[in-house]
Amino acid sequence: MAAGRALLGPVLILGERCGWTGLALASLVATALLSDIFDGVLARRWKCDTAGVRLFDSMADTAFYVCVAAALWFYQPRLWHDNALLLGSVFALEALRFAVDFGKFGKPSSYHSYLAKTWGLVMAVAVIWTFASTRANILIPLALLVGIASNLEGLAMSLILPVWRKDVKTLAAAHQIQRELAVPVARQPKANSARAVITSSALLLAVLIASPAHALDPNQAVYIGGSASVTPDTLGTLDTTSPSALLFHFKQPDGTAAQVSINYAGIHTVNASNEVTHHLGVAPAIAVGLLAARQRRYFVTLTWTDEAGVAQAAQIEVPRREQEPLVTLIRARMPQRCAPSQPGCSRPFATPRPR
Repeated sequence: MAAGRALLGPVLILGERCGWTGLALASLVATALLSDIFDGVLARRWKCDTAGVRLFDSMADTAFYVCVAAALWFYQPRLWHDNALLLGSVFALEALRFAVDFGKFGKPSSYHSYLAKTWGLVMAVAVIWTFASTRANILIPLALLVGIASNLEGLAMSLILPVWRKDVKTLAAAHQIQRELAVPVARQPKANSARAVITSSALLLAVLIASPAHALDPNQAVYIGGSASVTPDTLGTLDTTSPSALLFHFKQPDGTAAQVSINYAGIHTVNASNEVTHHLGVAPAIAVGLLAARQRRYFVTLTWTDEAGVAQAAQIEVPRREQEPLVTLIRARMPQRCAPSQPGCSRPFATPRPR
């Protein structure tokens, strides 16, 4: 069950990339949550709850939720941008914990504390809610705060315990184990503290460098460039509710609202294209770096003649899921023109007047 949960992570990413519905993605996370709950119950009932099994369970959880974070990055990019400080803190503490654990015990910890279980439950519910409702919710920052507390508790346990132990439920339990073993921790952790700090800082820096610099939420659009009096790379929204014109709403540099109106009757061509943007992220040892180092951007390019008979053109970036529906809608509303030389042509292309 733990191995199946780890394998569900890549399936979740592939499903998001293939355009699966939010409910389908949420069901995968719910399945992983149920397996995480019952694999421990069954292991204890069947008396196979060994240290190796518990460690593998912890590593499976880590692998799965790294994939969850990547899938959410693709699904709702603005979600991680809005919670960048909390997310960066979680990553930094995770990296620091791994460095301390490997430096002191030679392997990751597997405490399965009550706080860690609470973090897993809150995070799973938050992710399920986000995928199912296609919008962010208050549980995401709450889950990240619980994650910070859980990592601080795990770091403290690693510094307190003189030897590796599984299933340490609380800090009080860690203190009890230390007293029972009567082995002073003294300066042993300090020998690796500098290396731990350097390692965690390098890992956090790699994650931040690997982050994509550009992302769009649903219903957003970016005016890349064109003949309209709009600053390139202006963020706005597209309004397709009007049957006569496509509207791009945006704010001017002084904060006033403005719009570009593109009459469907004057549109000559509409084309879809995409390109891969390569970022600075090259962290091959970090899954987030591998996923975020490249990003595909999706564009819609339009040419049309405005009401004054002037030729216009524009290129607009849109979210991946909205590119094809937008192009289909525009083509359905624009006139079906043909070349004048085409036999039976009744609605030839108009010859725009140069500006």
